[in-house]
Amino acid sequence: MSSDNSQLTILFTPLDGWGHINACHGLAEELLRRGHRVVFAIDQGFAGKLSKHGFEEVLHSIPPDPTVDPNIDFWADFIVKHRRDLQRSSIEIIERVTSVALGVMFDGVKAREDQYRDIVATVRPDVIVIDSYVGCPPVTESGVPWVLLFSAAPHMGLMNDEHPPAWSGLPLNGDQNEWQTYQTRFNKAFDALHKNVDDWYKEVTGKSLALKPGSVPHPLSPYLNICMTPKELDYEEVQPLGDNWHRVDGFVRTTDETFEIPECLRERSGKLILLSMGSFGCADIDLMIRLTTILAKSEHRFIVSKGPLHDKYSLPDNMWGQPFLPQTAILPLVDLVLTHGGNNTVTETF
Repeated sequence: MSSDNSQLTILFTPLDGWGHINACHGLAEELLRRGHRVVFAIDQGFAGKLSKHGFEEVLHSIPPDPTVDPNIDFWADFIVKHRRDLQRSSIEIIERVTSVALGVMFDGVKAREDQYRDIVATVRPDVIVIDSYVGCPPVTESGVPWVLLFSAAPHMGLMNDEHPPAWSGLPLNGDQNEWQTYQTRFNKAFDALHKNVDDWYKEVTGKSLALKPGSVPHPLSPYLNICMTPKELDYEEVQPLGDNWHRVDGFVRTTDETFEIPECLRERSGKLILLSMGSFGCADIDLMIRLTTILAKSEHRFIVSKGPLHDKYSLPDNMWGQPFLPQTAILPLVDLVLTHGGNNTVTETF
C-alpha cells in the first residue's frame, strides 16, 4: 500500500481474455500517466504483453492438464466443439455454449484462489480494478476498495427489466411476453453457476451473494461500478444508472503498433473494410467461411481478422488477413468496420 498520498498502487485483475485486458489497459494507461503505480495480475500466457507498456506484471497460472495438447488454443478448440450449437437460436446458444463457457471461466478463477490471495498480500494495492464475469472472494473480500469495470455490453451487467434480456436480440419495443419466456430459460441456464459462485463466497465469508437470477455471477462494487459503452448505444432512456455507477464511452489503449495496407489491396478499387468477429467469432470456421464467401461478391476490399484457425480456410481475392491484427492501427485507415459487436471493437471505432 502506498505511503505517498499522491501515488496510489492500483491492481488490475482482468479475466483471461484480450477483451478484458485491453479495456483495463486503456484505463490503466491514464492512471499511469497521472503518476500512479499500476500492476496487472494476469495469466502467464499473457506474460510480457503489458510490461512493455510500462505496467508491472504479476503472473498466475493453472497447472497444465497432462491429457491436453499444450499447443492447442483452448478457446478455439471450445468453439470448434460447439460449432453446431452456435447455429442454434439465441437462447439455445446461452444454454449450450455461453453458460458452459462461463462455468469454465469460474473453474479457472477458483483454481487460482490461493494465488489471488497471495498477489493481493504481496502487491498491497490501494485500489483493485476487476473486469470479470465471475466473482473472486480473495479479491472482492480482501478489505481493499475495489472497482468493477464491466467492459462487456452493459445490459448484462445492469440487468434492468425495462429493456430486453441480455444477448436475446429482442427489440426494445417488442412483445414483453417474449422477454419473459427468454429470461426464464436464461435464468435456468445460469442456476448451477450461480450456486457454485455463491457457495464459494459462503465458504470464504459465511455470507450469500444474493445474486439476481440470470445476472453475471459477480457482486456489484459498493464503491464504484463502471460500464463501458458509447452514449449513442446505451439504454439510458430506460436504464438510469445508480449512484455508484458511471458510464464511459470507452477505454481505448494506445500502442506503438503500425500497419501498412498490403499491396494486394492497395492495387484494388473500392472502399476498405475491416472484418473483425472477436476472439470467439473468428474461431467459428462456419461463420468465417460464410461471411467471406458472401463478401467475396463485393466490389470493396477487406482486411480480415482470421483468428487462431487461420490456416483452416482461404480468403477470396478482395481480402487479406492475418491470425491477429493491430486493430488500433488499422481503424484510422478503413472506411467501415464489420464486427460482432464486441465492446472493445465498437468503442475503438468511435
